[in-house]
Parts: sequence; structure tokens; C-alpha cells
Amino acid sequence: MPQLVPFHFINQVSFAFILLTTIIYIFSKFILPRFVRLSLSRIFIIKL
Repeated sequence: MPQLVPFHFINQVSFAFILLTTIIYIFSKFILPRFVRLSLSRIFIIKL
């Protein structure tokens, strides 16, 4: 059914956009600060 092709692409684009924003949010809130804390603690231990 060629009538439904644009809706399929809009659905894919919206799903990809929502997925990308959630991944960026999770990385910025949980994963990246852990790496920053780890590197800061390593630098602090080395300077002791």
C-alpha cells in the first residue's frame, strides 16, 4: 500500500529522535559523570 509509506518514514524518524534524546539524556546524567569522577580521583591519587 503506497499510501502508508510516508507515515512509516515519519514513524521511523520520530522513534529515532526519541531514542536519540533518551540516550543523550542517560549518558549526560549517569554515565559521563562517572568517568569524570573516576579520572578526577585518579589525578588526585597520583598527586598525593
